Amino acid sequence: MKKVFLKALASVLAVAVMFSSVAVLSVAAADGNCDCEHCPSIVIPGIFQSRVRYLDENGNEMLNEDGEPYSAPFFMKSTGDIVKKALEEALIPLAGLLLTQTDIDSRCANAVAEVLGDALLSNIALDENGRVIKNIKADKYDTSLANLSAADRNYALGQIPLQKYVEIAGLDHLYFFSYHSTGNMIDTVNELYDLIQIAKKETGHDKVNLVPISQGGSVENALMQLYIDKGLEFSDDVNRVCYVVPAADGAAVLGDIYHYGLLDDDEALYGYMFPSLLDEDQEYLAYLINLILRILPNADVNNIIDTAVQVLVEDYLEYSTLLWALIPSKDYPDCRQMYLSEPEDAKVREQTDWYYNAQVNAKEYILDAKEKGVEFFDIVDYNYTMYQICDSWNKVNSDGIIHTDSESFGATSIGVDVSLPDDYVQANTYCTDPSHNHIDEGRLVDASTGILCETTFYFKGQDHEKTARNDVVMRLAIRILTDETFVDVYSDPAYPQFNFARDSRGAINDYNYWKNFDVSSLSEEDAAEFNSALKALGDAIESTYMPTEDFIAAKNRFEDITYKIVNGTERVEEKPSFFMNLLSKLFKLMSDLMLTLFGGKGFSDIILFR
Repeated sequence: MKKVFLKALASVLAVAVMFSSVAVLSVAAADGNCDCEHCPSIVIPGIFQSRVRYLDENGNEMLNEDGEPYSAPFFMKSTGDIVKKALEEALIPLAGLLLTQTDIDSRCANAVAEVLGDALLSNIALDENGRVIKNIKADKYDTSLANLSAADRNYALGQIPLQKYVEIAGLDHLYFFSYHSTGNMIDTVNELYDLIQIAKKETGHDKVNLVPISQGGSVENALMQLYIDKGLEFSDDVNRVCYVVPAADGAAVLGDIYHYGLLDDDEALYGYMFPSLLDEDQEYLAYLINLILRILPNADVNNIIDTAVQVLVEDYLEYSTLLWALIPSKDYPDCRQMYLSEPEDAKVREQTDWYYNAQVNAKEYILDAKEKGVEFFDIVDYNYTMYQICDSWNKVNSDGIIHTDSESFGATSIGVDVSLPDDYVQANTYCTDPSHNHIDEGRLVDASTGILCETTFYFKGQDHEKTARNDVVMRLAIRILTDETFVDVYSDPAYPQFNFARDSRGAINDYNYWKNFDVSSLSEEDAAEFNSALKALGDAIESTYMPTEDFIAAKNRFEDITYKIVNGTERVEEKPSFFMNLLSKLFKLMSDLMLTLFGGKGFSDIILFR
């Protein structure tokens, strides 16, 4: 995400989120009469976690001019195609803007927007029915992982690391629902309904578990609405729902993009936005971009950004009903008026209105299903700053992409690192026991106002896109899916309601690689440190509750000693060279000075006193 072109990609979707092979451990009886204690589980993955292909009329995978398959998720055209179109359509308007410092009739803004749209999204444009025009299809897995090819099985488990679930329940009890993330919601949710029936028939169980992840949360909203439309009971088919960072009420970043456009006020655009999007070792580049932007007049920079968003949405994304489902309910009425108010929009508008009804009634549907026996659990990431590309970034608590209110079905929070007021008292809106404490230690969240307050688990500081790297999150989800005695946040002290972020993938790999290392060749001091660091890392990995900084310390300590073993020297933290450090400070000084003295004015604005 943290690349220079993030703004363009974010204007398309506001993305977000997530490992390896596994052997077939059990196979269901051929007659589908399984009498085990584990309901089959269906993973509803997040945005772009399904493998999607661009096919020709014969069903063969299309290749770009370099002879390679088009790359998901954006099916971007080849570099050659992009450069050619940019030269043909944008070079002259951009040159004219640079020379005259005036974008006559917004020619440059429109040209840049069209190049971006064609390069990023032309292959996944949709028709007036909300269906992809070209032959874009997700790989479908209409059976359990046990019956998939090794490649497909590994792909599914690479997206959602549930290998431990397989060891407990078997590959024949795990299903991966695959869908095209920018396609049609109603078609998608009908396919999910069909997969539920397949899973029941294949396994012989009368109910399934659902695991909606990120965008999958909006798909699950639609599924509950589909059951109502069919006159069926959700509780007849579903045992447990384990949400993992769900976009239950959309994502604030996408609502901002559709409703307001990207963040383009002077302080953001010429100040903190690019430094926040680029890595620390690219700080010099971030502040250089702040200066380069001033080559263009301020008004034209803003117009290019706004036009790009407008063209990308109106020409390519406005008929994607799956993306419309990621618009927060509070933003939908205005966005609908902006983009779907014309007669030709009627068919898509009918579908987005249908989902909006499901979205605003989701809490009611969940509470009704709970009364009828469905158990709902939720795993939420919070207190991680939203990408600084839109207006909401500093106004909501979030996991970088999805705001906490959406993920938690209504928990109360103010912002990242912003505590609730000193006189704030736990609301207990949905808590049935006033002796329960649903406010975290830092007083950042009151979980009692979320409809699933007794079964929602929070991970402080966790980045949405790295959720699958938090092994505790995955272990918790597996526990929920395989242990019927695990019923709420009080079931096991090892899994408290409020927990911490961690990125354990590298640590686990390192531990497994080194755990049998023979220390006989090391000095007594190094051998002692290795054994001590190995134990500390093992304890950290084994733990299910550890502050983030403690986990990082154990991880870094082990990396230090293994680095010394491999390289024969102490590990020294890499720092930018003196020259790069000087360059960064110089560009920052110039950027800050320009912002202080001239706001967002371009160089020509300053010279011409505009």
